[in-house]
Amino acid sequence: MTLDQLDLRQSARVISIKGSNHVLHSHCSQLGIAPGAPIEILHKAQGRGPLQAKVHGALYAIRQEDAAAIEVAV
Repeated sequence: MTLDQLDLRQSARVISIKGSNHVLHSHCSQLGIAPGAPIEILHKAQGRGPLQAKVHGALYAIRQEDAAAIEVAV
């Protein structure tokens, strides 16, 4: 399952960041979005807008296409 597939207020743990996009890997690492990190979806914008995710108590906006590359487990 990927981050963009989570329901609102659903909590999960990050498993991996898929793909070879080094910028995405680096950015996620800087934000604490790494394997084992708890993550929760708080808001989903309509259409292809960003998700609001909570990671280690911090809130982040994540683009749909980036969320689709973040593998999670419920």
